[in-house]
Amino acid sequence: MVGVTVVVPTCNRKEFVTQALHSVLSQTYRNFEIVVVDDGSTDGTAAHVLRTFGAEAKAVEIVSHRNPAALNPFYHKFTSLGIPVRYQYHLNRGLGAARNRGIRHARGSYIAFLEAEDLWETGHLRAQVDFLQAHPGARVTRVGEHPAKEGPRLRRARRGEPASGNVFAQALEEAPAGISCAVIHRSCFTECGEFDENMPSCEDYDLWLRLAARFPVFYVSGPEVARRTPRPDGSQHAWTSDRFRVYSLEKSFQSGQLDPEQRFLVSQALVRRCERLVEGYRRQKSEERANFYERKRRRFGQEVRKLRVTYAPQPAKPPIHLVEAVSPDEPGDVNRSRARRTA
Repeated sequence: MVGVTVVVPTCNRKEFVTQALHSVLSQTYRNFEIVVVDDGSTDGTAAHVLRTFGAEAKAVEIVSHRNPAALNPFYHKFTSLGIPVRYQYHLNRGLGAARNRGIRHARGSYIAFLEAEDLWETGHLRAQVDFLQAHPGARVTRVGEHPAKEGPRLRRARRGEPASGNVFAQALEEAPAGISCAVIHRSCFTECGEFDENMPSCEDYDLWLRLAARFPVFYVSGPEVARRTPRPDGSQHAWTSDRFRVYSLEKSFQSGQLDPEQRFLVSQALVRRCERLVEGYRRQKSEERANFYERKRRRFGQEVRKLRVTYAPQPAKPPIHLVEAVSPDEPGDVNRSRARRTA
């Protein structure tokens, strides 16, 4: 049985995805398959990948002689360096849909994702599979990541203690890691759902939120993922993406899948995100949008106040001490025989 299915979505990233696939094929762990999901590339990605990785000559010839901008959906299966590869070409539907196609065609017990812009070190799969086999109850793992141009010394200097286990509170603020860092048991998608194809952005955040609400996410020390392009969150207009996070948080709050403490934390996160959106849209003189998120902020502010009474941490009460009783037969006031409370 296949141990891991590696899903590699791509769209018009011909050179990047080729290098990413080389990093997958160089893995020391070998019980895996690759599913490349081409989301409607028009730059000749299909012909280039099939030719580079040893697909059948007839398939390469057919694809090469067709207009890259007018390809019909197709499927081709071949083997590269002893690893099964399935290449799927579909009309463009977005990153979430491409990843979901890969999940649905996966045969492995675990699913790993690699973005075309990212690279794996050779021990990436081995480190996480070894952890999962040593901890049978674990279902979600992840490793660290760093910009590809950042040297090891700088990485060590800036790295804090990675969150591991129950990371739901951290996941409310940002995804625990890029999706290229994760290995996830396929049953998690049955329980939590796949990527939300209605989200044009922050679909990783949305999935991590659902995973972290149900499962521990274990950090595995070892090889890191190299990012060759910045994450969208790093842009100067990152606050505008909060509207997608608000959508995701509202879904989570209304899902009926959260315990009361998680609902309290989600309400707080919604208030923070809405405050940021209100501030941003008012700077842009967009009062209609600012008012829309102000109404949401007030609504979830009320939820926070209601839930805080029951689920917010309460201050510790001072201990109560009992004074030892004195026998009435002993000298002194008979009332001293009563237990007295002192703070």
